[in-house]
Amino acid sequence: MLVATIYQYLFFLLATVWAIQEQDEFDLIRDQHFEDDDASYERLSHDSLLWGPYNSGRYLGIRPRIPESLLSGLMWFNVDSQLGVGQARDFYEQGDKMARANWVQFDPRLGGRQVIHDNDCHINITIDFVKSENGRNWAVKIKSVPHAGHESVKTSFVWYSGLQGERKSDGTNVANEGVLKLDIPRNENGYKGTVKLSGFSEELGLFEIKINDGGDHTKNKHPSAPKGTMKALNPKRTHHLSLRVPNPSVWQNRGIFMTLLKDSVQDILSTYAEETDKFPPHVVYNIRNMNNYEGNLHFVQKMFEGEAEFDVIYTDVASPPTERFTFETIQSRIDEVLSRVNRKFRENFQLHKFSDRQQEFGQEMLSGLLGGLSYFYGDQLVDRQSAIDADEFLVNDDDFDDGETEIPKLKGDLEGPYELFTLVPSRPFFPRGFYWDEGFHLLPLLKYDSDLALEIIKSWFNLIDDDGWIAREQILGAESRSRVPAEFQVQSPAIVNPPTLMLAFTYLLDSSQRYKFDEAVDLGEGDLKSDIGQVVLNNPEMLANYTRQIYPKLKSHFDMFRRTQQGSVEEFNRGQNKEAYRWRGRTVSHSLASGIDDYPRPLPLDVAELNVDLLCWMGVMTRSIRMIAGILELKEDEQHFAKVESDIIDNLAALHWSEEHKAYCDASVDDDDEHILVCHKGYVSLFPFLTKMVPAESVDKIESIVDNLTDPEELWSDYGIRSLSKADEFYRTGENYWRAPVWININYLILENLQHYHEITKPYASRQLKEKIEMAYSELRQNLIKNVYQQWEKTGFVWESYDDQTGANKGAKNFLGWTSTVLLMMEMPEKLD
Repeated sequence: MLVATIYQYLFFLLATVWAIQEQDEFDLIRDQHFEDDDASYERLSHDSLLWGPYNSGRYLGIRPRIPESLLSGLMWFNVDSQLGVGQARDFYEQGDKMARANWVQFDPRLGGRQVIHDNDCHINITIDFVKSENGRNWAVKIKSVPHAGHESVKTSFVWYSGLQGERKSDGTNVANEGVLKLDIPRNENGYKGTVKLSGFSEELGLFEIKINDGGDHTKNKHPSAPKGTMKALNPKRTHHLSLRVPNPSVWQNRGIFMTLLKDSVQDILSTYAEETDKFPPHVVYNIRNMNNYEGNLHFVQKMFEGEAEFDVIYTDVASPPTERFTFETIQSRIDEVLSRVNRKFRENFQLHKFSDRQQEFGQEMLSGLLGGLSYFYGDQLVDRQSAIDADEFLVNDDDFDDGETEIPKLKGDLEGPYELFTLVPSRPFFPRGFYWDEGFHLLPLLKYDSDLALEIIKSWFNLIDDDGWIAREQILGAESRSRVPAEFQVQSPAIVNPPTLMLAFTYLLDSSQRYKFDEAVDLGEGDLKSDIGQVVLNNPEMLANYTRQIYPKLKSHFDMFRRTQQGSVEEFNRGQNKEAYRWRGRTVSHSLASGIDDYPRPLPLDVAELNVDLLCWMGVMTRSIRMIAGILELKEDEQHFAKVESDIIDNLAALHWSEEHKAYCDASVDDDDEHILVCHKGYVSLFPFLTKMVPAESVDKIESIVDNLTDPEELWSDYGIRSLSKADEFYRTGENYWRAPVWININYLILENLQHYHEITKPYASRQLKEKIEMAYSELRQNLIKNVYQQWEKTGFVWESYDDQTGANKGAKNFLGWTSTVLLMMEMPEKLD
């Protein structure tokens, strides 16, 4: 054991020397020779986004964009009673009694501030996370203030850091390639000053983590212990414990901590059964290293009474001194970062017509969205064997779920590992990647940091497999699976999801200038640093390179959609135009693939069904890839995609427009296999309008859509456009997920396209239609902003959807995914001219 330890330390020291020497050589070379624009940009962008609170499903989970690396974060619990430990905070949970919990000022390249109001622990916590200019160092300041009437509240804070450093060297034996150790003399009775950890890994090099006790300026008070209390449980001191944990288990830090704490408590109770009065909660719930453990997962615990403040510093030892944090410089860096974040937000979003409080709301929408930026790495469950959609639907077969569903239970095999850089819909409820949500997430980001948006798009498209498929939910690794019900963990390649990333990319291309890609802009490193966030769109050659890289993947993805979701046309005498599509994997009551899960569809189920929303999404994909082919001057491809797009627009009118209902509808066949339309007015019937697939000259159809939107007996409500018509037989029935509630992402598209059609129909529209659009736009925008803001003021959160009759919040809280598009609504003009 001693020999092994000596070898470990020798390895550690040699690795340290090697890391410093290599970094010095790299810096020398870097200073002497600037890379070309692409390489220089890649390095600067990588470093600026290397670290972040990328484990966003926790209140604070910091990690780098590196597979199997250093995971750090914060846990806390109340120690006024025995019950507090059972409500320990770590994972951000929907059911936690929080009055507020969100990043209120945040930029992924700089850092920012999170505010948490914990009603169970009776404290408000402010967490400031900031990064150095080179992006390789970071610091955290944690402050807590008791609620009124709880000034003497006792709280335990636990900082954890775990290094995933194990590697299988020969397929069987495990080699420890990472080291993370306590770097101060060990004291079983606790520590008075700063606790220091030192570590090394191949990817991070040599690093240090320091946790102080607040400093001289703080008012920290630590609770006292009864006389005779074991010294090892002194609540006035900081306590530390570490143990060896394999890579796949480091994320289970909370469970591991609780197990170790439980062992200590049981030992105390059995040893001091008659002296339990000497062990109040703030004493008994201190960790002890009873077994002399030592390893890669570290816990640093502090007990406070009343207000509390302490700091954590991560130092990349290879960074120059000017880039490193000290406890004395943290606050100045926090002030600087918050000032820069505020300034950047004001420069990108013009909200001066709103009150100060409403502007704070707008900034929290963006900050909370970006605070959900996450890095995932791990395997996923995929079922490539089960037949999802046969020629005939089987109902109530023994191999199928009971009741209404016709999809077999999926049995997945692990595939991967994969990695994904993504924004999540909701940190407490959906802390994972959703393909259909992501395109909406990117819309506010495109204006703020288009480079980051492109980074996210590229990360998603890197997941496209050899068949062109991307899983609609990205449930990567055991930690992600732990937060998903078992029945939803397995993905099927037969099931797709709306390709909203193509919608976002189309928006980006539309907003960019038309470059000549052979005219590169010469950017120095200084320009790159100052422009980071908008570099690619302002450098034609870099944008061309980006599109060239993703184009083959996009074509494969597009071909997969056309191949797997093809609808039946010739079989039912629907003409020769084959651009018609059907969502695979549908049940009687749900079409999860479509994203609008329980929206009513044609019944009975039939392979002849055609879905208007899917045809529109195919149009979005086609338009986007046509634009890319044009940018890359691929003339034949551009002409091919232009023909497909034209066919899609033709079939929207030929196969899906109902003169009787004055709406676009899903299609099926009757008992005689004749083509029929099944109309449920609502979001599905609006899709040709939402995706700009209605030709400008089709003013009769556009006016019918606007009439439907503005009719209170159909889709109009005082809180936004409801998802299903009030006159529909399925309105507010069943699960009522997409059968009435107001969804902000769709309402954003409605507003955006009221603007669009108001402009492009000027040569064709009557004065009456023009006035209808103007009135619908201004009133809808006002209603949406007002209600989302009022519910935020009332509850402390924005939500997944809103009740169409009362405006009340519904679904997942802190839904800063597509609900953050309310920020874009705030910046829209009040009226259309």
